[in-house]
Amino acid sequence: MTVGIVRLVMAEGERQLDRDADLEEEVDLDIDAVTALDDAPEQTDSAGLGSRLRARVGEFVSGRGLVVSAVLTLASALVVGGFLPFGIVGNLVGIFVAAFAYGTVTSTQRYVELTLAGGALGAGLTLLGNLALSLLGAGVPLVAVGFAAGALAGGLGHYFGRDLRDGLTRDL
Repeated sequence: MTVGIVRLVMAEGERQLDRDADLEEEVDLDIDAVTALDDAPEQTDSAGLGSRLRARVGEFVSGRGLVVSAVLTLASALVVGGFLPFGIVGNLVGIFVAAFAYGTVTSTQRYVELTLAGGALGAGLTLLGNLALSLLGAGVPLVAVGFAAGALAGGLGHYFGRDLRDGLTRDL
């Protein structure tokens, strides 16, 4: 009788080992299926409006380029505007000089960044330069003109700077 019990226990042990081996195979298959899903290409159809907008804006505008443009135009506008006694015109010349220098130095096109930075700086300096007029109510059209003039100075400055760079680096 003890031999029968030993055989029964051994048979049960073998069945348990078989079940454990089957379970390991199932787990391996599941891990392989999860790995195959991780390697699948991402679907961009389900992307939200915000992520699609950021991707499209990222093609045209660089955050780093915008910050560099804003700092460069602000510094130049304050320096050149401080030397020239013409007020807003001196600030616009400073924006143009900064955009021209940036266009001459860099090999990448930064038209959008410099136009935005020049426009924002032109609007801000116009607002601060004519604070009394702005507070009395006639400031909104004046700030809009300042934005347009600053954007034009930034865009044209960068264009002429890139044109000079192209002319200096072109083979004859």
